[in-house]
Amino acid sequence: MQLRDRLGWMLSGILLGMLLMVSCDVVNQSPTARPSVADAAIVPSNVPQATTAAQLPVNQASVDAYSNVIRAVYNRGNPSVVRIDVQSSQGESLGTGFVIDKEGHIVTNNHVVGTSSSVLVNFIDGEAAIADLVGIDSDSDLAVIKVRNPNPNILVPVEFGDSSAIQVGDVVVAIGNPYGENRTATAGIISAIRGAKNEGGGSTFSIPGVLQTDAAINPGNSGGPLFNSQGQVIGVNTFILDPSGRGANIGLGFAVPANLVKLVAPAIIRDGSYTHPFFGAALASADSYFAEANNLPSKGVVITQLYEGPAAQAGLQVGDVIVAINGQAVLESGDVIAILELTTKPGDRITVSVAEGGGRTRDVQVQVGARPGR
Repeated sequence: MQLRDRLGWMLSGILLGMLLMVSCDVVNQSPTARPSVADAAIVPSNVPQATTAAQLPVNQASVDAYSNVIRAVYNRGNPSVVRIDVQSSQGESLGTGFVIDKEGHIVTNNHVVGTSSSVLVNFIDGEAAIADLVGIDSDSDLAVIKVRNPNPNILVPVEFGDSSAIQVGDVVVAIGNPYGENRTATAGIISAIRGAKNEGGGSTFSIPGVLQTDAAINPGNSGGPLFNSQGQVIGVNTFILDPSGRGANIGLGFAVPANLVKLVAPAIIRDGSYTHPFFGAALASADSYFAEANNLPSKGVVITQLYEGPAAQAGLQVGDVIVAINGQAVLESGDVIAILELTTKPGDRITVSVAEGGGRTRDVQVQVGARPGR
């Protein structure tokens, strides 16, 4: 190649490189260009960061609003919460309770008071008093105690809410005495609403309408209130799931629903005990796969065993699939328990809809009984 040709190619290359540099400079200075991480690192400090400045007040306002709710609930509910110290033949233990009236009645868990006939109660202002056991209901793990010589000035009753109105995602606050750390507040949400759940204690019966929460609940919280965002009691913190066996919170706490407490506590105060409704059948949930595999006419709740009682007397049989009670659809055995426990009483008549072939149902009238031995 001649020298002239070589020079021509070199000159062309230089001109092309200059054009590319100019083009890149123009692109980098475009108002729509996004600076690289390196570019951002050298942006002068006096250049306003519009995005951050615009977002901060909104986010901070949300945080402040949430904090204000927790603070307001705590300030409203805390005066009603008590620490319960128990001495028994098994040693010392503690739990939580809350005042429900000016007469000195306090609700807590049955497993908190245990076999003790009296306990020591500590109030918010340092006042302490002996409280006597009024009565228990082991099936719901609830107990009522009553302060001796009640002083109305230190008794601040809670306000109950409607636990049937609770929805998954609702903000809740627990106040209690975990591991003896008095008047501790923890916050979370309602994680689930269980038709019924057995806490694995002394009762063979499940607690209906149990509220599941991720608010931290630990030993010492038992018997304490679970508040909604209005400061109303919607549950009694009762047990946790703890596969490790160490008694540590893993975000699976469960509370007895307030609507059951509102049935049980007045009966204990009035009669010393509570009589639960009784259906008289063992039940199992049947989804569509189970129903098809077992040649059942429909998904629903299948009767697996009958006892002497209302269901058998009404003509229901093992293998019947219940699809509704009083017109309310049921998909799990817990749904049946919740309807019976929270909406009926012994002596009431209910309509049990049983599935038949071809999508048809038949209605059976059942008179609710009283749970045996109670």
